[in-house]
Amino acid sequence: MSQTRSNAGEEVDGVSDGDEQELEDAVDETSKPSRAERKAAKRRAKRDRASGGSAQRSPRKKRTSPALFIRQIIAELRKVVWPTRSELFTYTSVVIVFVVCIIGIVALFDYGITHAVSAVFG
Repeated sequence: MSQTRSNAGEEVDGVSDGDEQELEDAVDETSKPSRAERKAAKRRAKRDRASGGSAQRSPRKKRTSPALFIRQIIAELRKVVWPTRSELFTYTSVVIVFVVCIIGIVALFDYGITHAVSAVFG
């Protein structure tokens, strides 16, 4: 059963009147900013962008030299697990068989549609 409050200052469900006020104040502090506050923040951000950005802008990164770029590419290629000759042959065979099957299916559709169109329009 829930208790009802009869007198001010009385504790109900473990929360006194003073505690309730503190809870309401805490809820007010964590609520969303008002429309005016949002507009002001938007104006400040727009002004910062127009004046060249804020002080939090990160410095420009130094460009990589072509020699370093090539060295990085070679280092990455060394990490690659290259297929063996038998795996390469298997993968190539699977791709060729798949492509031939798709070519056959498309050719059959083309043949069927060609004859259907020639039968209708004669």
